[in-house]
Amino acid sequence: MNEGWFSAGFSRNLVWFSLLSVLSVLSVYVERGRYRTLVLSVWTAAFALGVACLGAGTVGLLVGQPSHVFRPLLIVGVVVTGTFGVTFNSIRRAYQDAEVRKTIAQDI
Repeated sequence: MNEGWFSAGFSRNLVWFSLLSVLSVLSVYVERGRYRTLVLSVWTAAFALGVACLGAGTVGLLVGQPSHVFRPLLIVGVVVTGTFGVTFNSIRRAYQDAEVRKTIAQDI
């Protein structure tokens, strides 16, 4: 069996990355059409982090890492990628709708 990439004690800390899902409270700004660059950048970065964790967990599983290595990586990957991946298109669409509302309000 391979030696683990990190210890079991450290792997418990990886689950804290799942709290990135709390960043979904930024969607309040989406409805108002504010901070578009910030919100979309946070969504993209969190999604990329989730995909990286998912990939690392999959590689860890395939190369025979101990379960305390690949399980937290897979959990974080699924939670973060799922949360930010599912909502990304709806957030972009909401910002586009907010721009349309703003344009219509200026025309009136």
